[in-house]
Amino acid sequence: MQSRLDRATRLLRVQDRMRQLAERELANVERRVQAADTAQADLIRALNEASAFHEPLRATALHRLKNLAVTAQEARAEREVRARQLLDRATQHKRTEHWVGRLEVEQQRAREKRDWAERLDLLSRAPAEASLPPAKPVSAADEPDVSAAAPGPAGPEDRTGRGPTHPDTSTP
Repeated sequence: MQSRLDRATRLLRVQDRMRQLAERELANVERRVQAADTAQADLIRALNEASAFHEPLRATALHRLKNLAVTAQEARAEREVRARQLLDRATQHKRTEHWVGRLEVEQQRAREKRDWAERLDLLSRAPAEASLPPAKPVSAADEPDVSAAAPGPAGPEDRTGRGPTHPDTSTP
């Protein structure tokens, strides 16, 4: 039981590290997307502001703009893939957390059960040192004499042995 829990907690730690790594990779891809978008916006703004752009510079700027658009599109696609991977890892991590929690509860129950069994075993092995006398006498000599104990008048339930007699239920 303990080895299963140890393996599960190690797996949980590994999955946590993998999730953190996936988060960092997603953040890096997001920064690349933002950088490409910013570069595109800057280049478009520069092209719009410069009316007297020379044709060779304009062609180079347009070529750079197309490359930035392709790069941004690829980065967006990679961002979507990384986001799905991160979601899958987070879901797997959550499932493992629940599994570890169930194992911990199961181990705690087993430990409590074992403790109670040990206590019962100790109580059953311990000598009878109770403050009250035992419920059953050990020998017939220890039993009190019932006939000499209480010589008193017998009630109606004592005569029949079946309880009190009533005048309307007794036989004639």
